[in-house]
Amino acid sequence: MAKTKDPGLGSKYDNEVKRLINEDGSYNIIRHGALRGIKDFYKFLIDISWNRFLLYSLLGYLIINALFALIYLVVGLDQISGLNTDSSDFFEAYFFSVQTLTSVGYGQMSPIGFGANLVATAESFIGLMSIALITGLLYGRFSKPSSKLKFTKNIIIAPFEDGKAVMFKMVNQRNSILLNSDVTTILNMDEGTGDGKFNKTYYQLKLQIDHVSFFPLTWTIVHKIDEKSPFHSMSLEDIKSRNAEVIVLIEAFDETHSQMVTERKSYGGDQWLDGMKFTKNFKTNSDGKIELFIGDLDSMIKVEE
Repeated sequence: MAKTKDPGLGSKYDNEVKRLINEDGSYNIIRHGALRGIKDFYKFLIDISWNRFLLYSLLGYLIINALFALIYLVVGLDQISGLNTDSSDFFEAYFFSVQTLTSVGYGQMSPIGFGANLVATAESFIGLMSIALITGLLYGRFSKPSSKLKFTKNIIIAPFEDGKAVMFKMVNQRNSILLNSDVTTILNMDEGTGDGKFNKTYYQLKLQIDHVSFFPLTWTIVHKIDEKSPFHSMSLEDIKSRNAEVIVLIEAFDETHSQMVTERKSYGGDQWLDGMKFTKNFKTNSDGKIELFIGDLDSMIKVEE
């Protein structure tokens, strides 16, 4: 199989690079000086987990109200009418801040002095901006294209036709309908000789099937090892010693959300297995319906010699 161009991951290295993309699809690259975390505020809040997003939103809400409560205390609670004198001054100022920030305004408490009105004006503006910001972030998080593809933990060398093939499997964990799914697999290996032994060589693997119109079941990706394959005449030890890594890119149209979704995956290192084969994880029941067992995706058996 002919070599392919560098897909954008670099090819010349001074030291050993075991894999370019991590198992979860993230890049195995440390980017110094890049925008990350709160420096890229919007992306940070879009990408973090829902638990962290809700926690940060709640903390921000509590802190803003606490800061304005302190400002009202400095201005003087005598400029706010309707306070409960039996309650703590801070909590009364805090609850007044909540009503102002959210524009609830029950009517029991209201600013009567110039200073309190000035602070309430600023807080109401911040409240409007905060609500708009949270609404935009929620929309961005819900509308962000995402897939829930599950891949086998291992990539295997298994018997296929009259020889062997490299295989892995994947399945859509959601009940959403994926159409016109395309898969691209790129192999990179160390050159392993001379001064450039750590340099990477890239190959685009030829697959038995690289496109399916419908994707309701398990999809087994198969690359036949023949004379044209870069794996030809390579043992499992050779594959591991040259840090062979298979990078997978999936693109599909999600009919439920009417948008394209993508997924990355990488196989390398100890994920390579030989002498194993996957078992079938779907069957037909007595009613003539197909039952798919997603939890059995990784089920394998040893190949008898």
